[in-house]
Amino acid sequence: MKKWFTRFNDADFTHYYESGEATAVQIVKNLARDIDTSNKWIDVISYKRYATNLNRNWFNWSIVELFPRITHPKYTKDVQYNKYICWHAAHNDITVHRQKNHHGEKYIVFCKLIKPDFPYYEDYHYENYQIINFGKINQKKINFIIANTTEFVSKIQQNRDPLLALLSIRA
Repeated sequence: MKKWFTRFNDADFTHYYESGEATAVQIVKNLARDIDTSNKWIDVISYKRYATNLNRNWFNWSIVELFPRITHPKYTKDVQYNKYICWHAAHNDITVHRQKNHHGEKYIVFCKLIKPDFPYYEDYHYENYQIINFGKINQKKINFIIANTTEFVSKIQQNRDPLLALLSIRA
């Protein structure tokens, strides 16, 4: 089955979709409604997926940073092409922000899969997830999570509804 995003012959864009990063963005944009993403780009800093016995990967959490939009793409009637130009605009704007040492608001978003019996090619579709919890996070806590991922995942597995108290974060 040919994946729609390969039509653009862009290795970075293909990686963006195949890695699940695009879904992490959509989860935050469409499901974490209490996080104001209007007129902002969502940059995925880190995410953790878990593997199942079906060789599928699903999300535990995503850590994202929000940046104001500089570029406002002109969209067409081609939905797939719009996703492509949107990704380029976001990628370019985020690069400009990072070069200027700008920092945006950072959030950790915990989610869980709610539709486990869908076809394999929809592993990363955002509508298959539910937000469990989220909270603002700082760089010190991000570094802690990344350095202690194994221990952190173990705590989440013990309590499938992870509490922000695991990180001393308040929603």
